[in-house]
Amino acid sequence: AMCFLQASLFFVGAKMAFIVENIAFDTASGIGVDTHMHRMFNDLKWVTSKTPEQTREQLEGWLPRDKWASINYIWVGFGQEVQQQKEKMLKKCVASSSPREALGLVKKLGLDVQKEAKRFGLEDDVKSVM
Repeated sequence: AMCFLQASLFFVGAKMAFIVENIAFDTASGIGVDTHMHRMFNDLKWVTSKTPEQTREQLEGWLPRDKWASINYIWVGFGQEVQQQKEKMLKKCVASSSPREALGLVKKLGLDVQKEAKRFGLEDDVKSVM
C-alpha cells in the first residue's frame, strides 16, 4: 500500500509516510513499521517476517484497521527503550502496577533482565518483584 504522501514525495519512504499521514492528517492508510517494531512483533510471534515491509503487510492483514493509527504511538517508543534504553525500561517495569508481567514481556522481547539488572545495580529491585 502507498499513501498519498509517498506517492507525491518520491523521497519519503513508506514508514515515514504512514506516520506523517497519521499525525498531520489524522488518517491511517497503513502502519509505519520501524526496525524495532519488526523485531518485537517477530519476537512476540505476531508475525513471521524477514523485513519491516513484510511485518507491515502481515500486521495489516489481521490487525483491525481502527487500531492502525495507535500502533505506532504505542510500540515505536517502547521498542526503542527495550532495545536502547535498558536501564530506563527496567526501572519502568519494576515501578509498574504489574512488574512481574512487565519484566516477562521485555524478556520475551530479548532484554536479558538478569544481566542488565546486574549491570545497572537493579538486582535487588528486580528480585523483589519476581
